[in-house]
Amino acid sequence: MKVRMNKLGTLALGATALLLIGQGCLPQPAAPPAQNESAAPATAPETQAEVSPKKEEKIAEKTAPVAVTKSFTVTAKQWSFDPATITVKKGDKVKLTVKSVDVSHGFSLSAFGVNQTLEPNKEVAVEFVADKTGSFPFVCSVFCGSGHGGMKGTLIVE
Repeated sequence: MKVRMNKLGTLALGATALLLIGQGCLPQPAAPPAQNESAAPATAPETQAEVSPKKEEKIAEKTAPVAVTKSFTVTAKQWSFDPATITVKKGDKVKLTVKSVDVSHGFSLSAFGVNQTLEPNKEVAVEFVADKTGSFPFVCSVFCGSGHGGMKGTLIVE
């Protein structure tokens, strides 16, 4: 092979060397690893059985059930709530719009930290997450007359 330096100080290869390079006969320099690759040798890809449980776990995390908002309108009137029974699922976000249509009442659902005073013809929004299962009573917490003690309802969380 004929190698010579030109006036700019770079190597000039003869026709034979160019022919050999073009045919891939001369050793080629190793390409540097890409920025995201490590210099470690590549290993055989994992089998589907090895990858599957990890992928399923990640998919389950990404597709965890999203809290569903359940909305209800509750009317308080002497001496009852309508509806008197509300049913939701555990994990649901519950939004109650509560309104008294006659006198001042209260709405207390102590299991979820709710206690609101209801003025006549004014709506009160109550929101909470149903994070425990069971039957939970709600009651009128403001004395409203002779039937006050029987003014009750039930939240059922399945």
